[in-house]
Amino acid sequence: MNALYQRKIVVNGELKEASSVQTKVEQDIAFLQHRINLMKKQKVPNSVVIETYENMLKSRQSVLAWLRDGNSEQEIRLI
Repeated sequence: MNALYQRKIVVNGELKEASSVQTKVEQDIAFLQHRINLMKKQKVPNSVVIETYENMLKSRQSVLAWLRDGNSEQEIRLI
């Protein structure tokens, strides 16, 4: 991406560079994948918590796909 033009998005009412948000989302995805794998290996996995984490993971994967798409005509707000 051109150094003079950095995509910006609104996060909690503040304008942020998309690249920094993308890094945070990638970290969240790695964390969630790790936690899901650990929970599934427990003797008695908590299916409700696993399902919740899997839904959070899907959400973050969708946000990451949008960030990577580079569609600057859309606006996304992360809460």
